Amino acid sequence: MSFKFFFLILTMLGLAGSFLAWFMYRTGFSVLKPWWTLVPFLIMPLLFGAANVGLNVLPRGIVRNLAWAGGIWMGFVYYSFLLLAIYGVLWVLGRICHWPNLAPNAAISLFFVAVLSTGLGVYQCVHPNIRRYTLRTYKPIPQSYRIVFASDLHFGALFGKGYGRRFVERINQERPDMVILGGDLVDRSLDFAVREGSLETLRKIKAPVGVFAVMGNHDLANGTGEQEREYLEKMGIRFVVNETIPINSIMWLTGLDDYRFGKRDYAIPHMETAKLNLFVEHEPRHVLEAGQKGYDLYFAGHTHGGQMVPLNLITQQMYVQDHGTDPRGNMLSTVSTGYGLSFLPIRLGVPPEIVVVTVEPIKNKRGV
Repeated sequence: MSFKFFFLILTMLGLAGSFLAWFMYRTGFSVLKPWWTLVPFLIMPLLFGAANVGLNVLPRGIVRNLAWAGGIWMGFVYYSFLLLAIYGVLWVLGRICHWPNLAPNAAISLFFVAVLSTGLGVYQCVHPNIRRYTLRTYKPIPQSYRIVFASDLHFGALFGKGYGRRFVERINQERPDMVILGGDLVDRSLDFAVREGSLETLRKIKAPVGVFAVMGNHDLANGTGEQEREYLEKMGIRFVVNETIPINSIMWLTGLDDYRFGKRDYAIPHMETAKLNLFVEHEPRHVLEAGQKGYDLYFAGHTHGGQMVPLNLITQQMYVQDHGTDPRGNMLSTVSTGYGLSFLPIRLGVPPEIVVVTVEPIKNKRGV
């Protein structure tokens, strides 16, 4: 399914949801009684569709404004649709019990719940967390290493150069030795991100050991993965795709291609116990296997942690680990909620994040 077709379907669903939201809320708000008040409810999903279908046709400023306005509206419709079930029960109860004010009062209350949920989601989506962890290891590393992991930047209709600059500032404030980017660096259109110059902001990441990356489904879906890789490797970002490479004399990094659109023919190697072994992929498909094959650190993204409660209930069923950082035997496993997002500028319950892991050597009694 192409992205354009996907957004056409999403726009149609938005139109249906907007009609249902209008139908529900007009029982509580007299201002919505005239039929023509339905018109703005139907215009907003069309703005969302226009921004995403016309991503490479409309001027970038118009795309960004429409994407935010339409995306926020679609979030409001999403929560209104979830609340519609509660409204239906109260409407029936009001009919049976002859409480004529129950449904109108419910509509007013549910409207403010939907607005509050959407507003909190918009706030969370632009206020990322920094999650910090420490891995203490007997591996013979000469010093501590600070590794920063960030995934799902999604440069595109919603986020551009200013967003990229703030991201890099946050990364550099952590003074990382090494940075790993977990895929989905662009959101559907490499051309849009290149024309805007948003990817150029990544050039200023400071990490003496290096900046490494893997491919995500959004990077590859439109067939521009190789162009993106070439573009970013000129900035010094090293892609690790279906290979295992030495970072230095004591650290090795394995990176997999995207599970959906990449090649799955790479056999994950068993790692030497004397090395500090890192594993990164976009979609968290090999968490358990990485632990079994001797890796010390595992990183993935993709899931967004469900992005909007209660969608997290779905991702929890889809993956062994859908977000968070957990010890799995001798391995510390991180699945990030991602730094950016796609489609809707809303995160409720699962804010964006940057993950910082400090690896510290445990010295024996002789200090070795």
